[in-house]
Amino acid sequence: MKKGAKICSIIRLIACGVFRPALKFLRLEEKYPQLRVTFLPSNLHLYPHTLKKNLLGEIVTARKRNERPLLLYGYCVPGIEEICTQNCADKVPGLHCYEMLLGSDRYDQIMAKTAGTYFLERELIVNFKDYCLDPLELYDNEIRKSFFKHYKKVMYVRQPSDPDLEAAANELAGFLNLSLEIIDADYTHLEKRLIHLIHSGIA
Repeated sequence: MKKGAKICSIIRLIACGVFRPALKFLRLEEKYPQLRVTFLPSNLHLYPHTLKKNLLGEIVTARKRNERPLLLYGYCVPGIEEICTQNCADKVPGLHCYEMLLGSDRYDQIMAKTAGTYFLERELIVNFKDYCLDPLELYDNEIRKSFFKHYKKVMYVRQPSDPDLEAAANELAGFLNLSLEIIDADYTHLEKRLIHLIHSGIA
């Protein structure tokens, strides 16, 4: 918990929508009645300033309700450390969602083996057209080559509640001219980090 933050009766977890399947699977709201979860749309990553504004708005709203804000975001939010410091909020440790979904050690091993790994999860696969294809103009062969020239493979991080997305992931990998590897998410590390921060804020 940030220095100066007081113990509040309610913990407001402000999370990227990417984590909805993981939090539903972990059922933390059932285990901890003090926990309330607010999801922000994952496509806000396309608009960093809007994401930052919305995140600040949720933190301020939580503080007005005497709730303790806890952020489940990576460093995809501009200035997230300063946001937490200035608003007495906590952040779940992790650089980005894939590290949190796999665990730091496992993620580091993957990156050490193949640094040029392009990660996918359900949200990105299902919404690839809106999140990547159209905004980045990846229909253009030269633009696509420019964006992905340093990548060597696609890794789909499969979660327990995912529908069968192997064919869609294969199609995307083929479109990007990269090989596909599928790896199962492990929520163990994310759960431990969340529980530690939840317990530190329970009065």
